[in-house]
Amino acid sequence: MAGSESLEEREAALTHREAAQDEREAIAEERDRVAEQRDSIADQREAASDARDLQLDEKEKRLSGLEHLLDERARTLREAVPDMVRRQHEAIDRSRSVLQRAEQRLLRAEASLQRSRAAIRRDEAEIQREVAASSQHEKSEDGEADPTDESAES
Repeated sequence: MAGSESLEEREAALTHREAAQDEREAIAEERDRVAEQRDSIADQREAASDARDLQLDEKEKRLSGLEHLLDERARTLREAVPDMVRRQHEAIDRSRSVLQRAEQRLLRAEASLQRSRAAIRRDEAEIQREVAASSQHEKSEDGEADPTDESAES
């Protein structure tokens, strides 16, 4: 009878070890899936950030072109008839006001882009911390499982 209990204990210990290994594998697969999902999200954010960069660059080029055009108009008007110069200066002033508002929007968009980039960096750091914590947790689980296995066989 003592021999059959020993065999049953060994089988139970083996079953327990297999279940623990299966659980570790499932956790590792889930961690990998989550990491891939976060990588995908980070890639999407980076693509959105790149697209926003391109849009901001285009707006900045257009604003620069408009500013150059306004400066050129101003130079031309200084040489024109005084009454016409006054009316054109008023139009230029209005255009400059529009340009200033557009530049302010550009600055706000750039600040938003910087905030997005900071959020991406924070997310990447969080992912790294979670991966490190998960690896540490898995190592500590492996360390706890070994003494249990040895005592079950005794």
